[in-house]
Amino acid sequence: MKETTLCYIRKNDKVLMLHRIRKHDDENEGKWIGVGGHIEPGESPEVCVKREVWEETGFILDKADFRGVVDFFSDRYDSERMYLFTSDAFSGEMHDCDEGVLEWVPVDEVMGLNLWEGDRIFLEYLKNDEPFFHLVLRYEGDALVEHSLRPRFILASQSPRRKALLQMMDIFPEVIPSRIEERTTETSPADIVEDLSRQKASGSLNELNEREDYRNVSDVFLLAADTIVVNDGKVLGKPDSHEEAYEMINGLQGKTHEVYTGVTIMRIENAGGVFSPVQTETFSERTEVEVYPMTDAEIREYTDSDEPMDKAGAYGIQGSFCRFVKSIKGDYNNVVGLPVSRVYQVLKKVVL
Repeated sequence: MKETTLCYIRKNDKVLMLHRIRKHDDENEGKWIGVGGHIEPGESPEVCVKREVWEETGFILDKADFRGVVDFFSDRYDSERMYLFTSDAFSGEMHDCDEGVLEWVPVDEVMGLNLWEGDRIFLEYLKNDEPFFHLVLRYEGDALVEHSLRPRFILASQSPRRKALLQMMDIFPEVIPSRIEERTTETSPADIVEDLSRQKASGSLNELNEREDYRNVSDVFLLAADTIVVNDGKVLGKPDSHEEAYEMINGLQGKTHEVYTGVTIMRIENAGGVFSPVQTETFSERTEVEVYPMTDAEIREYTDSDEPMDKAGAYGIQGSFCRFVKSIKGDYNNVVGLPVSRVYQVLKKVVL
């Protein structure tokens, strides 16, 4: 599946549209669309959309809001995943585009243009400030024959690692972290992470109920997770300083420790504007990690960097610390922050 980006730039009550009339053999010939293009190898969608906007319009995006994912399936064209952005913060002078004519179109006139039928659906979502969405469109020729909205997912964590792991499963969550201060009286590692994941899920649910843009959304799925490292029976969280990170890594080197991740998944229904869980699954996963002996210089070099500072146990197995990992027994992704395969098996029962 090829990957592309598309951005709708707004100024006052107008949106910048590209009338595709200058390219031969263009599958979008004659249509009005936003600005974007193919994601190059090694590019993130955010980097791509800024590059494409600059190349096609001359504008520099100061901000691009990631609004949704649209999957296109067709009996005529290649399958495509499009990352959809909007922006009202940009600078520079607009220049001509070799793919078509750029025109500022009043927002209330956009639907009167020659658009793809599927575009009308997601443009309506954007117009109504719908929360993050994942839309699937199926075409036969140029005719839209089916469309569906994938279940909306909330991730109760600001961890970029967990978000990336979910995206590997074709789940594109909106991040709504909990603001409650988590406390637990549990003592066993599995019980600790399961209890903390439930608290995070409840806190994120409270935040969701404060969101006006979700008032008309019927069902939502929420995932919360918490990871700890356990060494000689002692629970290690995130270090508060480089010196504390040094003490943690010094205690892990040359030994085997355990990583526990607790996960809570909720299926939530909207009843009269109030979201409440109708199904909850909580579980935990355990992985053993053996670390090679490390010299004091190696420990200092690693813990003086920024990499350990936002990670339980003061290390990230997916980062430069990987050179010190001797063996793993269990789920690798559990050490990264989310036991993906176990999550998928649970989600099959809940939603997929």
